[in-house]
Amino acid sequence: MQRSMPTGLSGLRPSGEPTRQLTVGVFPGAGGVHYYHALDSGYFQQAGLEVTFVQVVSSDQQMAGWNDGDFDLMHTSPDHLLRGILKRDPVAVRAEGMGELAVHRSPGAPLPTDRWAVDNAESAFAFVLRAVLADVAGLPVTDEQLVPVGGTLQRFQALPTDAVDGTTLHPPFDLLATEQGFTRVGGHLQVAAPDLITNVVVAPRETANAWHTRAYAEVCRRSTEELLAAGAPGIEAALLRHGLPEAAARAAVPGLLGPAGLSTSPEVTLRGMEAVAGLRRRFTPGRQPACPLSSLIGPGSDGVQQTAPEQD
Repeated sequence: MQRSMPTGLSGLRPSGEPTRQLTVGVFPGAGGVHYYHALDSGYFQQAGLEVTFVQVVSSDQQMAGWNDGDFDLMHTSPDHLLRGILKRDPVAVRAEGMGELAVHRSPGAPLPTDRWAVDNAESAFAFVLRAVLADVAGLPVTDEQLVPVGGTLQRFQALPTDAVDGTTLHPPFDLLATEQGFTRVGGHLQVAAPDLITNVVVAPRETANAWHTRAYAEVCRRSTEELLAAGAPGIEAALLRHGLPEAAARAAVPGLLGPAGLSTSPEVTLRGMEAVAGLRRRFTPGRQPACPLSSLIGPGSDGVQQTAPEQD
């Protein structure tokens, strides 16, 4: 792969600044191909950053790690910012796409008695599941049908068991589930949520405009653009280099190159955050975000814009 995009990365660190160590909380999966490609290629190091990625198995674990100060940054669902339970005044500094969020179940049509694996009942993945089942299958889902299992990998692994009947997945797990005979019910692009931001980089507000946060976001941006320029062969190669099995790497590529994948604009917009909040309001009536959505959007090096405060 030609690696011309990251020229000048050393200029992201101010003169005289020592190397900055960053611990970043992430979920396993192909959606992190851009930052793993940057890590494997030495781009963070060139930018003056020593980055350690810590994989979590659930949003509860990730949020607890954030609140305890274990993570300097995290890649997570923007939905977590709306819940008002994160400490350290978090803001989103970069939007990202991991591919469409799609609901799959055991072979056959959804049933009113189905049990659905979720990370937790108040996650965006759970709200997408409820929207897809209501709008595509005509089956509302009750809280009692939701089974907390963990992150996408854990939910995918639960599918062949008797514990659940279906769940929400993203690449490569969605295509792998289809290949294993599980029925695709529908995805978030079908249920009036095309503006939904599926993932964001989160930083504490006090360091959102610090050089190391801006450098981290810029490395992610350049690495993403490099992968998009390389296309399917380059993305698959990057996933294989990082240790993803060949079948999973191949299955991830269509979603990562799709409309909700790597080509997602890095700008965190008020419209995108409103789509996240709207999905939450639909299934938790009367519950409002803990603060104005615009206050959750931080500055960044990706053209992220701070919008004037707007009451929600």
